[in-house]
Amino acid sequence: MALKQIMLAKKIQQRKAALEALTAEETTLKTRSAEVEQAIEEAQTEEETAAVEEEVNKLDTDKAAFDEKKSKLEGEITQLETELEELNSKEPPKQTRSNTRSQEGAEEGMNKYQVRELLKTGEYYKREEVREFYEKFKNLRAVSGGELTIPEVIVNRIMDIMGDFTTLYPLVDRIQVKGTTRILIDTDTTAASWIEMPGAIPTGDVGTIGEVDFDGWKVGKVTFVDNYLLQDSIINLDTYVTKKIARAIALALDLAIVKGTGAAGKQPVGIIPQIPAGNKADVVADEKLLINLVKKIGLIDTGLDAVGEIVAVVKRSTYYNRLVEFSINVDSSGNVVGKLPNLRNPDLVGLRVVFNNNLDEDTVLFGDFSKYTLVERESITIDSSKEVKFVEDQTAFRGKGRFDGKPVKPEAFALLTITPQA
Repeated sequence: MALKQIMLAKKIQQRKAALEALTAEETTLKTRSAEVEQAIEEAQTEEETAAVEEEVNKLDTDKAAFDEKKSKLEGEITQLETELEELNSKEPPKQTRSNTRSQEGAEEGMNKYQVRELLKTGEYYKREEVREFYEKFKNLRAVSGGELTIPEVIVNRIMDIMGDFTTLYPLVDRIQVKGTTRILIDTDTTAASWIEMPGAIPTGDVGTIGEVDFDGWKVGKVTFVDNYLLQDSIINLDTYVTKKIARAIALALDLAIVKGTGAAGKQPVGIIPQIPAGNKADVVADEKLLINLVKKIGLIDTGLDAVGEIVAVVKRSTYYNRLVEFSINVDSSGNVVGKLPNLRNPDLVGLRVVFNNNLDEDTVLFGDFSKYTLVERESITIDSSKEVKFVEDQTAFRGKGRFDGKPVKPEAFALLTITPQA
């Protein structure tokens, strides 16, 4: 068994290395995408337009191939890690899918890409744990004692759908855990020391370890289902229930990530309450507004440490009222002579702009959102009551999940307030 574990570990290492190698390919695709966008704007003749269109089609094909390659590697890593974990815990491997339950067996660790493939082929609705869950779901009769744990394959579907209803959830660093978790973070960003080849590395350079504790605050939503829908196929019921739960949790998480009050409010810690005073500033809404806003990115990107992608988060009205005009150039007669703003993928001098209406009016939040960690507890449960809207022939269902989160590096964020010109 030891040899098999070594072999599995080797395979995992190889696939993770291949996944890391895709980072360079992803960067190249982003660069090509920016170049193609520029070429589209500059194309004048039919020949130039045709050449750009050909490049667009080629880029789409390459992106699709990249996504498929990445998805395949992630799926293989998940399956190998699951098999290794089973061997390490000395648990016998599960024999067939029909013997699996909830978070046991072959579907353990199933990621969103695998769930998407199951949905495409229709296998998702044929899986025993899905069919069994919705049969039990239809027969839930009381909130008290009637709680039902949602299988992991459906949980992953809910988590995937959440991205359709939230703007910040896809940006933050997310981990799935059980119980109260303590994560150790190396907060030392000083340079390494140069020493003689046989010399020992000074113990002072081992890093400063900071403890970050995560709890598991409960978030829930009650929704109503027409009793006739309960009698329909599991396809309709699954679509309705998963979207309802995903949307409700997504909206709650978005607000918590931005302004969460932590233990005081029984919710995750938000970014804005933790931003250091030195990373907050006012910017006057004059002709130099854009220039002065962009200068403040230096509060985050200091050059002392590597940062990930910096994103600008604003309320929609703030973008339209304050920033969109800087993407439009007009001549003295009011005719447009520069590029129009890309409202489908808004940007701010190249920085990606993300809309979030939880931001206050006339505020801009710059940040590397990978420095915010969101902990997702593995179990999401659901229960029901027929009493609330009995006369309307509806059943109330309550979806519940547990999350916690906090910015592990608050200085990776900056909050700018746009003030009126004097």
